[in-house]
Amino acid sequence: MDFGLFVACHRMDESSSTQEVYDQALEVVQLADEAGFRVVWFPEHHLIHYISCPSPLMFAVKAAALTRRVRVGTAILVMPYYNPLRLAGELGMADVLTDGRLEVGVGRGAFEYEFRCFGVNETIAAERLREGMEIVDGLLTQDDFSYRGKTCSFGPATSVPRPLQQPLPFWVAARSPDTIRWAISRGYNLLSTPWREPFTRVRTLYEQVEALVDEVKPAKRPRFAVSRMTFVGDTDGEALDAMKAIQVNHRLFTRLFRDQATVKGGFTLPEPVEDEFEPEQLLANLVAGSPETCVEKLRMYERLGVDHFIAYAAFGTDHARTMKSLRLFAERVMPHFEARR
Repeated sequence: MDFGLFVACHRMDESSSTQEVYDQALEVVQLADEAGFRVVWFPEHHLIHYISCPSPLMFAVKAAALTRRVRVGTAILVMPYYNPLRLAGELGMADVLTDGRLEVGVGRGAFEYEFRCFGVNETIAAERLREGMEIVDGLLTQDDFSYRGKTCSFGPATSVPRPLQQPLPFWVAARSPDTIRWAISRGYNLLSTPWREPFTRVRTLYEQVEALVDEVKPAKRPRFAVSRMTFVGDTDGEALDAMKAIQVNHRLFTRLFRDQATVKGGFTLPEPVEDEFEPEQLLANLVAGSPETCVEKLRMYERLGVDHFIAYAAFGTDHARTMKSLRLFAERVMPHFEARR
């Protein structure tokens, strides 16, 4: 199991500027490079400050320019929002500009609030994901590629520039068995985000993937990544206090996911949701606690078979607290797994 870092670019209110949010995100990226994280991942969301990153490829290119070793990834490119002919060229250009360090995570999207604004529903999103990836794959590997489909059709076209990596490493954010089966059959790796749910949810997802791998029998086994909110404190008590910020984050996420959010000027109000977890339950569910507690929890992910653990560490606490947590993670948690990375 190796480690990634999710860089969310949260701007929760007007107390911080977008410039400050990005400067802090890049400081996190540089720490990840120095600490030996394998990948830093950037999200894509629109029309909201909650995740103020409408272009993960743009952020990945910037991050690569400031680092030496860490790979840079998209988690995720929301495929329904793209023309795949344009995206193929941008992926090739981004891989060249990042010196072949690009990891590409894609998905159909999650926030119903955004879908409504973009005029997209789940059916359209699923079709654009699957056809879009067929087109991107074809354009990145073939000259004079043509396609006829429900969502896009075109005559012979050659995408330029081509990426340095052949093939580009693709990951799919998948929740349903159909999407997981499709991703495995196409040779893609898998990204999972069990949000704030207990570890038993991670186990269920992994067992589902295992069963579908046995069914599909791909030529190469996919890598399985799990993204989880993560906080390392000096003590479990310090980590418990940080769970209050995760509770607020969960409220914002859930309301945007369900299209129940009150959004004003791009800011989302942190209104409680009926099924939210209390801080004590969040501490139990997530990789959170003292360094010793976090090592013990991560052993469960390693034993299960998780290949890539993505720490979602900047979830809304103040920046100094986030950096302290990440340094503790790098210095007192990651070394326990170095022999297996």
